[in-house]
Amino acid sequence: MKRSYDKALIEACLNQTVFCSSLQELKNHLFLIQYKKGEFVTSPFQNEPLFQIVIHGSLSIYFVRDDGSVHSLSDGQENYLLGEMELFSHQIGNVYAEASQDLTCLALSIEKSKSQLLTNCLFLQLVCSSLTQKMRSITAMDAVPASLKQRVLTYMRYKCSCNELKGLQQASFHLNCSARQLQRILNQYEAEGTVVKTGKGSYRLTDSL
Repeated sequence: MKRSYDKALIEACLNQTVFCSSLQELKNHLFLIQYKKGEFVTSPFQNEPLFQIVIHGSLSIYFVRDDGSVHSLSDGQENYLLGEMELFSHQIGNVYAEASQDLTCLALSIEKSKSQLLTNCLFLQLVCSSLTQKMRSITAMDAVPASLKQRVLTYMRYKCSCNELKGLQQASFHLNCSARQLQRILNQYEAEGTVVKTGKGSYRLTDSL
């Protein structure tokens, strides 16, 4: 992730969006963020809540359940909004937005600009329209079919601190499988080099080392 505060570039990107007129008052608070493909744009681990508008590229938004199953919520491209819910409440846990291509977004800090955003009627109308479209998508969502082996990998990547699974019994409970099944899958992943054993009943994804 890379941030830019180039005023001329910010102005040019703002003029590309359908939100130009409604964000003029907040122009001095805006900055640009560039994400590489595969980077998280938002996640439950994000410390700074941001309101973001997609300028270039695309992203995927999905919900990861505790059992490792993945629900695709939406795909976003130019003028897609992120952070509308955070204007009104804390970030929803288990929801991730990931850059599916190199991505450029206009962004501003919700904490610093919240009062101005919530008193801008035109802006709130656009937010309501965006949330309505997202609700339509959510009502039709289905879980992405996944094998237990794939769910173990997802669980480690999204649910385990530092991508490290600790404790087979607890993990097998969340994954709806037996500890024996889980151990067999972890042994397979270890043989493939996907995970490394870090201790008794503990494994970490090798790409996070």
